[in-house]
Amino acid sequence: MDSDRFDRFLPFAGVLAGLLLAAGLALTYSIPNSETGFEESFSWWRDNRGQHQISGLLLAPLVALMLVCFGAGLKRSLRHNGHDSGHGSVAFGGAILGAGGFALIGMLEGAATNAAQEGQREAVYALSQLHSYDWLAFNASWAAVLLATGIGARRNGMLPTALVWVTIVIGASQLTPIGFLGSLLIPPWLMVVGLWLSRRSSPRLETPTPAAPDTLTGA
Repeated sequence: MDSDRFDRFLPFAGVLAGLLLAAGLALTYSIPNSETGFEESFSWWRDNRGQHQISGLLLAPLVALMLVCFGAGLKRSLRHNGHDSGHGSVAFGGAILGAGGFALIGMLEGAATNAAQEGQREAVYALSQLHSYDWLAFNASWAAVLLATGIGARRNGMLPTALVWVTIVIGASQLTPIGFLGSLLIPPWLMVVGLWLSRRSSPRLETPTPAAPDTLTGA
């Protein structure tokens, strides 16, 4: 059924989100930070228009969409005893916050590259500064997704124990000064967990139980 296929796609969306996010990080690894100078920031955005049309206008919206789907898949997987759990709601909320962050990143990158082409140095610098603080939203969103998933998985056993603790550690790192290092592990985490949950939710072939023979009655 179509609904069954869609439900099985939800966790696999994490794999796609991880791949797209890794591609976006590779394209923007040298992006200006909050301490980059005025002229250097302007030059960077002016000279890298092409890659930001890919990362900001194509990859970022796709990552946002995949995160919404993956968050819905996490919420389903984190159910306990057939009922929704607080862990699933928090994980889904974190995914929504992250998706909003990626949509905002796409808008900022599109606006900054266009402003750079028009020679609007002040606008480019302001947009670049806003972009450099995107981690505030992402740290909160990833912490919510990973901590809720890890703690919830300990409760219902949807992930292997080792992966549960890796999830909790990466999630906790988002609340510390080393959150950036933990963020580098987010793409592979999305791919591993998405693949695990999609395989776990795939239909299994069941051996049909033979029908019991009719009971013969009579003398």
